[in-house]
Amino acid sequence: MLESEKSTMPRPIFTDPAYYTKAFNYSMSIGDNIEAVQKWTDEKFCGHVVEKLVANITDDKQLRVLGVGSGSGEIELFFLNKLLTKFPKIHTCVVEPSATLLETYQAKIKAHATNITFDWENHTLEGFVEKHHKNNHKYHFISAINSMYYVKDLNEALQSLYDMLVPGGILQVAITADFTGYGKLWRTFPDLGSETLSQDGSPESDSSSSHHRDSGYIHDSLRQLQIPYYTDDYTCNYKITKCFDEKESEEGNLALDFLTHTIGFRNAPKDLLQQVLACIKESCVQRGDQWFFQSRNVSFFITKT
Repeated sequence: MLESEKSTMPRPIFTDPAYYTKAFNYSMSIGDNIEAVQKWTDEKFCGHVVEKLVANITDDKQLRVLGVGSGSGEIELFFLNKLLTKFPKIHTCVVEPSATLLETYQAKIKAHATNITFDWENHTLEGFVEKHHKNNHKYHFISAINSMYYVKDLNEALQSLYDMLVPGGILQVAITADFTGYGKLWRTFPDLGSETLSQDGSPESDSSSSHHRDSGYIHDSLRQLQIPYYTDDYTCNYKITKCFDEKESEEGNLALDFLTHTIGFRNAPKDLLQQVLACIKESCVQRGDQWFFQSRNVSFFITKT
Protein backbone atom coordinates (compact mmCIF):
# COMPACT_ATOMS: atom_id res chain seq x y z
CA MET A 1 0.00 0.00 0.00
CA LEU A 2 1.30 3.45 -0.89
CA GLU A 3 2.24 5.85 1.91
CA SER A 4 -0.20 8.40 0.50
CA GLU A 5 -2.99 5.83 0.79
CA LYS A 6 -2.04 4.81 4.32
CA SER A 7 -2.49 8.36 5.56
CA THR A 8 -6.12 8.38 4.42
CA MET A 9 -7.13 4.89 5.48
CA PRO A 10 -10.30 4.67 7.59
CA ARG A 11 -9.63 3.84 11.21
CA PRO A 12 -9.90 0.28 12.59
CA ILE A 13 -13.34 -0.93 13.58
CA PHE A 14 -12.04 -1.99 17.01
CA THR A 15 -11.68 1.67 18.01
CA ASP A 16 -15.49 1.98 18.23
CA PRO A 17 -16.95 -0.96 20.20
CA ALA A 18 -20.54 0.13 19.57
CA TYR A 19 -20.02 0.29 15.81
CA TYR A 20 -18.16 -3.03 15.86
CA THR A 21 -21.14 -4.66 17.57
CA LYS A 22 -23.56 -3.12 15.07
CA ALA A 23 -21.48 -4.28 12.08
CA PHE A 24 -20.99 -7.73 13.63
CA ASN A 25 -24.73 -8.16 14.22
CA TYR A 26 -25.50 -7.10 10.66
CA SER A 27 -22.89 -9.51 9.29
CA MET A 28 -24.53 -12.32 11.24
CA SER A 29 -27.96 -11.34 9.89
CA ILE A 30 -26.88 -11.66 6.23
CA GLY A 31 -24.90 -14.87 6.66
CA ASP A 32 -25.61 -18.54 7.25
CA ASN A 33 -22.79 -18.87 9.77
CA ILE A 34 -25.13 -19.83 12.61
CA GLU A 35 -26.93 -22.40 10.45
CA ALA A 36 -23.59 -23.78 9.20
CA VAL A 37 -22.27 -24.10 12.76
CA GLN A 38 -25.47 -25.77 13.93
CA LYS A 39 -25.27 -28.30 11.09
CA TRP A 40 -21.58 -28.93 11.85
CA THR A 41 -22.38 -29.28 15.58
CA ASP A 42 -25.15 -31.80 14.89
CA GLU A 43 -22.91 -33.86 12.63
CA LYS A 44 -19.42 -33.50 14.09
CA PHE A 45 -19.25 -32.00 17.59
CA CYS A 46 -20.17 -35.16 19.48
CA GLY A 47 -17.43 -37.13 17.76
CA HIS A 48 -14.78 -34.46 18.22
CA VAL A 49 -15.64 -33.44 21.78
CA VAL A 50 -18.53 -35.11 23.63
CA GLU A 51 -17.60 -38.75 23.10
CA LYS A 52 -13.95 -38.09 23.89
CA LEU A 53 -14.82 -36.25 27.10
CA VAL A 54 -17.04 -39.16 28.15
CA ALA A 55 -14.05 -41.47 27.70
CA ASN A 56 -11.53 -39.08 29.30
CA ILE A 57 -13.49 -37.61 32.23
CA THR A 58 -14.61 -40.19 34.77
CA ASP A 59 -14.22 -38.63 38.22
CA ASP A 60 -16.09 -35.31 38.06
CA LYS A 61 -19.80 -34.89 38.79
CA GLN A 62 -19.97 -31.49 37.07
CA LEU A 63 -18.46 -30.61 33.71
CA ARG A 64 -16.54 -27.33 33.77
CA VAL A 65 -16.61 -25.31 30.55
CA LEU A 66 -14.88 -22.07 29.55
CA GLY A 67 -16.05 -19.95 26.60
CA VAL A 68 -13.60 -17.36 25.28
CA GLY A 69 -15.04 -14.56 23.16
CA SER A 70 -18.48 -16.12 23.50
CA GLY A 71 -20.28 -13.23 21.80
CA SER A 72 -24.05 -13.40 22.16
CA GLY A 73 -24.01 -17.12 22.84
CA GLU A 74 -25.62 -18.67 19.76
CA ILE A 75 -22.70 -20.96 18.92
CA GLU A 76 -21.75 -21.74 22.49
CA LEU A 77 -25.29 -22.82 23.35
CA PHE A 78 -25.19 -25.35 20.50
CA PHE A 79 -22.12 -26.90 22.14
CA LEU A 80 -23.54 -26.78 25.65
CA ASN A 81 -26.78 -28.47 24.61
CA LYS A 82 -24.81 -31.30 23.00
CA LEU A 83 -22.69 -31.66 26.14
CA LEU A 84 -25.86 -31.89 28.24
CA THR A 85 -26.78 -35.13 26.49
CA LYS A 86 -23.92 -36.85 28.34
CA PHE A 87 -23.16 -34.47 31.24
CA PRO A 88 -26.32 -33.54 33.16
CA LYS A 89 -24.61 -30.83 35.21
CA ILE A 90 -22.45 -28.15 33.62
CA HIS A 91 -20.86 -25.03 34.99
CA THR A 92 -19.63 -22.62 32.31
CA CYS A 93 -17.58 -19.46 32.57
CA VAL A 94 -18.30 -16.97 29.79
CA VAL A 95 -15.52 -14.51 28.87
CA GLU A 96 -16.62 -11.73 26.51
CA PRO A 97 -15.21 -8.18 26.20
CA SER A 98 -18.41 -6.69 24.71
CA ALA A 99 -20.89 -5.83 27.46
CA THR A 100 -23.69 -5.58 24.87
CA LEU A 101 -23.08 -9.08 23.52
CA LEU A 102 -22.75 -10.43 27.05
CA GLU A 103 -26.16 -9.01 27.96
CA THR A 104 -27.67 -10.62 24.86
CA TYR A 105 -26.19 -13.97 25.87
CA GLN A 106 -27.59 -13.63 29.39
CA ALA A 107 -31.07 -13.00 27.98
CA LYS A 108 -30.86 -16.12 25.78
CA ILE A 109 -30.16 -18.59 28.58
CA LYS A 110 -33.62 -18.07 30.09
CA ALA A 111 -35.03 -20.09 27.19
CA HIS A 112 -32.24 -22.64 27.09
CA ALA A 113 -30.45 -25.10 29.29
CA THR A 114 -31.77 -25.41 32.82
CA ASN A 115 -28.98 -27.64 34.14
CA ILE A 116 -26.21 -25.16 33.41
CA THR A 117 -24.88 -22.56 35.82
CA PHE A 118 -22.93 -19.55 34.58
CA ASP A 119 -20.20 -17.15 35.60
CA TRP A 120 -20.03 -13.97 33.53
CA GLU A 121 -16.71 -12.24 32.87
CA ASN A 122 -16.74 -8.97 30.91
CA HIS A 123 -13.06 -9.19 29.99
CA THR A 124 -10.63 -9.85 27.20
CA LEU A 125 -8.81 -13.16 27.48
CA GLU A 126 -5.74 -11.32 28.78
CA GLY A 127 -7.82 -9.55 31.40
CA PHE A 128 -9.44 -12.81 32.47
CA VAL A 129 -6.09 -14.61 32.76
CA GLU A 130 -4.61 -11.75 34.78
CA LYS A 131 -7.62 -11.65 37.11
CA HIS A 132 -7.79 -15.39 37.73
CA HIS A 133 -4.23 -16.64 37.38
CA LYS A 134 -3.94 -17.18 41.14
CA ASN A 135 -7.12 -19.28 41.29
CA ASN A 136 -5.69 -22.02 39.09
CA HIS A 137 -9.14 -22.85 37.68
CA LYS A 138 -9.20 -25.89 35.37
CA TYR A 139 -11.76 -26.82 32.71
CA HIS A 140 -12.86 -29.95 30.89
CA PHE A 141 -13.78 -28.13 27.68
CA ILE A 142 -12.71 -24.72 26.39
CA SER A 143 -14.10 -23.13 23.25
CA ALA A 144 -12.43 -20.15 21.61
CA ILE A 145 -14.57 -19.44 18.56
CA ASN A 146 -13.36 -16.62 16.32
CA SER A 147 -11.57 -14.96 19.23
CA MET A 148 -7.87 -15.54 18.52
CA TYR A 149 -7.95 -12.61 16.08
CA TYR A 150 -8.00 -10.25 19.01
CA VAL A 151 -5.37 -11.49 21.46
CA LYS A 152 -2.08 -9.60 21.66
CA ASP A 153 0.27 -12.59 21.91
CA LEU A 154 -1.03 -15.70 20.15
CA ASN A 155 1.49 -18.14 21.60
CA GLU A 156 0.84 -16.88 25.10
CA ALA A 157 -2.94 -17.08 24.62
CA LEU A 158 -2.89 -20.64 23.30
CA GLN A 159 -0.49 -21.79 26.01
CA SER A 160 -2.68 -20.19 28.70
CA LEU A 161 -5.78 -21.97 27.38
CA TYR A 162 -3.94 -25.29 27.14
CA ASP A 163 -2.72 -24.89 30.72
CA MET A 164 -6.31 -24.32 31.91
CA LEU A 165 -7.39 -27.79 30.75
CA VAL A 166 -7.61 -30.76 33.08
CA PRO A 167 -5.80 -33.90 31.83
CA GLY A 168 -8.02 -35.31 29.09
CA GLY A 169 -9.73 -31.96 28.60
CA ILE A 170 -10.31 -30.56 25.11
CA LEU A 171 -9.66 -27.10 23.65
CA GLN A 172 -11.45 -26.09 20.44
CA VAL A 173 -10.08 -23.05 18.61
CA ALA A 174 -12.03 -21.87 15.53
CA ILE A 175 -10.75 -19.28 13.06
CA THR A 176 -11.06 -18.38 9.39
CA ALA A 177 -9.07 -20.50 6.94
CA ASP A 178 -5.98 -19.07 5.30
CA PHE A 179 -6.19 -18.11 1.61
CA THR A 180 -9.99 -18.41 1.45
CA GLY A 181 -12.66 -15.78 2.07
CA TYR A 182 -11.58 -13.55 4.93
CA GLY A 183 -8.15 -15.16 5.00
CA LYS A 184 -7.54 -14.37 1.33
CA LEU A 185 -8.78 -10.78 1.71
CA TRP A 186 -6.61 -10.05 4.74
CA ARG A 187 -3.50 -11.69 3.29
CA THR A 188 -3.94 -9.68 0.09
CA PHE A 189 -4.46 -6.41 1.97
CA PRO A 190 -2.65 -6.81 5.31
CA ASP A 191 -3.07 -3.15 6.27
CA LEU A 192 -6.86 -3.23 6.30
CA GLY A 193 -8.11 -2.16 9.71
CA SER A 194 -4.68 -2.40 11.28
CA GLU A 195 -3.30 1.12 11.24
CA THR A 196 -1.31 2.03 14.36
CA LEU A 197 -2.55 5.60 14.23
CA SER A 198 -6.03 6.92 13.53
CA GLN A 199 -6.76 9.76 11.16
CA ASP A 200 -6.52 12.29 13.98
CA GLY A 201 -3.15 10.91 15.06
CA SER A 202 -4.24 9.40 18.36
CA PRO A 203 -3.02 5.93 19.39
CA GLU A 204 -5.39 3.11 18.60
CA SER A 205 -6.31 0.08 20.68
CA ASP A 206 -3.48 -2.43 21.02
CA SER A 207 -5.79 -5.12 19.68
CA SER A 208 -6.41 -3.32 16.40
CA SER A 209 -3.30 -4.72 14.74
CA SER A 210 -3.82 -8.44 15.36
CA HIS A 211 -7.16 -9.29 13.75
CA HIS A 212 -5.69 -10.59 10.45
CA ARG A 213 -4.77 -13.97 11.89
CA ASP A 214 -6.08 -17.04 10.11
CA SER A 215 -5.66 -20.79 10.42
CA GLY A 216 -2.06 -20.61 9.20
CA TYR A 217 -1.09 -18.60 12.28
CA ILE A 218 -2.72 -21.15 14.60
CA HIS A 219 -0.91 -24.02 12.83
CA ASP A 220 2.42 -22.22 13.24
CA SER A 221 1.83 -21.28 16.86
CA LEU A 222 0.79 -24.77 17.98
CA ARG A 223 3.81 -26.27 16.24
CA GLN A 224 6.10 -23.79 17.99
CA LEU A 225 4.49 -24.70 21.31
CA GLN A 226 4.76 -28.40 20.43
CA ILE A 227 1.09 -28.94 21.20
CA PRO A 228 -0.51 -31.76 19.14
CA TYR A 229 -3.77 -31.01 17.31
CA TYR A 230 -6.01 -31.99 14.43
CA THR A 231 -8.55 -29.96 12.43
CA ASP A 232 -12.01 -29.98 10.88
CA ASP A 233 -13.79 -27.26 8.91
CA TYR A 234 -17.04 -25.95 7.42
CA THR A 235 -18.01 -23.25 4.90
CA CYS A 236 -20.35 -20.31 5.48
CA ASN A 237 -21.89 -17.74 3.11
CA TYR A 238 -22.77 -14.05 3.50
CA LYS A 239 -25.14 -12.22 1.15
CA ILE A 240 -23.17 -9.05 0.44
CA THR A 241 -24.81 -7.86 -2.79
CA LYS A 242 -25.27 -4.37 -1.35
CA CYS A 243 -21.48 -3.98 -1.10
CA PHE A 244 -21.37 -3.81 -4.90
CA ASP A 245 -24.37 -1.52 -5.42
CA GLU A 246 -23.55 1.78 -7.12
CA LYS A 247 -25.94 3.52 -4.74
CA GLU A 248 -24.44 3.66 -1.25
CA SER A 249 -26.52 2.20 1.59
CA GLU A 250 -26.12 1.70 5.33
CA GLU A 251 -26.42 -2.07 4.87
CA GLY A 252 -23.74 -2.14 2.19
CA ASN A 253 -21.44 0.00 4.31
CA LEU A 254 -21.90 -2.19 7.39
CA ALA A 255 -21.11 -5.33 5.42
CA LEU A 256 -18.06 -3.75 3.76
CA ASP A 257 -16.79 -2.31 7.03
CA PHE A 258 -17.00 -5.67 8.78
CA LEU A 259 -15.28 -7.44 5.90
CA THR A 260 -12.44 -4.90 5.96
CA HIS A 261 -12.55 -4.30 9.74
CA THR A 262 -12.57 -0.56 9.22
CA ILE A 263 -15.01 2.29 9.80
CA GLY A 264 -16.16 4.00 6.61
CA PHE A 265 -14.16 1.99 4.09
CA ARG A 266 -16.34 3.37 1.31
CA ASN A 267 -14.32 6.60 1.77
CA ALA A 268 -10.96 4.89 1.26
CA PRO A 269 -8.81 5.91 -1.76
CA LYS A 270 -10.72 5.03 -4.93
CA ASP A 271 -8.08 2.68 -6.34
CA LEU A 272 -7.83 0.78 -3.06
CA LEU A 273 -11.62 0.55 -2.76
CA GLN A 274 -11.90 -0.93 -6.26
CA GLN A 275 -9.07 -3.41 -5.61
CA VAL A 276 -10.61 -4.59 -2.34
CA LEU A 277 -14.08 -4.96 -3.88
CA ALA A 278 -12.55 -6.99 -6.72
CA CYS A 279 -10.77 -9.25 -4.23
CA ILE A 280 -13.96 -9.73 -2.24
CA LYS A 281 -15.86 -10.64 -5.42
CA GLU A 282 -13.26 -13.34 -6.20
CA SER A 283 -14.41 -15.13 -3.03
CA CYS A 284 -18.08 -14.82 -3.97
CA VAL A 285 -20.52 -17.05 -5.81
CA GLN A 286 -23.34 -15.46 -7.79
CA ARG A 287 -26.87 -16.79 -7.54
CA GLY A 288 -29.17 -14.86 -9.83
CA ASP A 289 -28.59 -11.20 -9.06
CA GLN A 290 -27.23 -11.90 -5.56
CA TRP A 291 -23.58 -12.19 -4.49
CA PHE A 292 -22.57 -14.50 -1.62
CA PHE A 293 -19.17 -14.18 0.05
CA GLN A 294 -17.83 -17.64 0.94
CA SER A 295 -15.44 -18.20 3.81
CA ARG A 296 -14.19 -21.41 5.40
CA ASN A 297 -13.77 -21.78 9.14
CA VAL A 298 -11.26 -24.22 10.62
CA SER A 299 -11.56 -25.75 14.09
CA PHE A 300 -8.44 -26.98 15.88
CA PHE A 301 -8.94 -29.72 18.48
CA ILE A 302 -6.37 -30.08 21.23
CA THR A 303 -6.48 -32.67 24.00
CA LYS A 304 -4.54 -32.09 27.21
CA THR A 305 -2.09 -34.92 27.80
